[in-house]
This record gives sequence, C-alpha cells and structure tokens, in this order.
Amino acid sequence: MAARTVAFLVALLAAFSLAASPVTIPAGTSIHFKLKQTIDTATAKAGQHVPAALTAPIVVGGRTIANAGSPATVKITTAEESGRMGGSAKIVFHVSSITLANGVRVDVSTSSYSREGKAHAKHNATYIATAGIVGALAGKAIGGHNSTEKGAAIGAGVGVGAAAATGKFDFKLPAGDRYSLKLKSPVHITI
Repeated sequence: MAARTVAFLVALLAAFSLAASPVTIPAGTSIHFKLKQTIDTATAKAGQHVPAALTAPIVVGGRTIANAGSPATVKITTAEESGRMGGSAKIVFHVSSITLANGVRVDVSTSSYSREGKAHAKHNATYIATAGIVGALAGKAIGGHNSTEKGAAIGAGVGVGAAAATGKFDFKLPAGDRYSLKLKSPVHITI
C-alpha cells in the first residue's frame, strides 16, 4: 500500500512539474500573421475586429507558446474611406489578441500597420484645369472678353463635375495577405 502511495505521489509531482509555468513573451517579438477576412476602406470602421491566423509559431526559450495557424485578432484603429473630391482612403490596424498553444486567448499590444490610398489633388486639378482651358477657348471662339471668362468659369465647373464623377480611390487588403508586427510590450502568461 505504501509503495502505491509513493508511486502516486511521484506521478502527481511529475504532473505538477509539467503543469503550467510563467513565461514572458518579450517586447519586440515578431508576430507573423495573415488576414482571414478582407479589409475594405469603403466599409471598414475604427474599432472593428478582423479575424487573423498566425503564420509562424511564437517560441520563447525553445518552448512553443503559440502555434502557426493559431487564431489571432486584428483591431482597426483608423479607417477612412476615400472622398470623391478629396481625402485619401486610410487604414491603420494592430494585433490585439493571439491564442496560445494551450487554447487561451491573450490580449497583446503590437506596432501598427498603416496604408494610405491614392490622393485626389493632382488627379482633380488636371480635370478642372483642362476643362477650364477648353471652356476659355470655346468662349474666345464665340467672341469677346466676357465670353472667354464665362467659358473658363463654365469649363472649370464642368471639370469639377468630371473630377467628382470619377469616383473614390478606396482600396482592399485581401484575406490571405501576410504581415509581421512587433510586440510593443512584454506579455506575461502562464502556459
């Protein structure tokens, strides 16, 4: 009976020694991931969470803390859609959580990814200036100084309308796109 009790206690101690222990994922650790859902600047909202998956394991001291393929979450902090006449589309996000090898989800703070879309200014100026010149030439052909000014004003108005009609310059970050961001602060966990 005593031998069984000792064997049980040894097995119990071995189990506890393999049990969870504290680990720190250091600041600066790279988090490699891919988006599992497309982000579109036309519809994205600040505060929105987007599913992601780790594309490389997180290893600390030879120990795998999170496996490749583990779920992660991206949080959009800035989302601006493109305007028709001005304002570039913009998206900023960071990783807000990862799922550890033991299945526990932990919050993290990483550096941010940022992208700004095509600007309207040069594009619009070309439309407006070209239409203004065409309008001025048409007014001059009709005759008179006032006709030239009126033609230029009408042409510029047409150019503004044409610039507005060209639409927005939103963009998408497709599902499957891969990124790598770094932890901004250490993560203290028990695994």
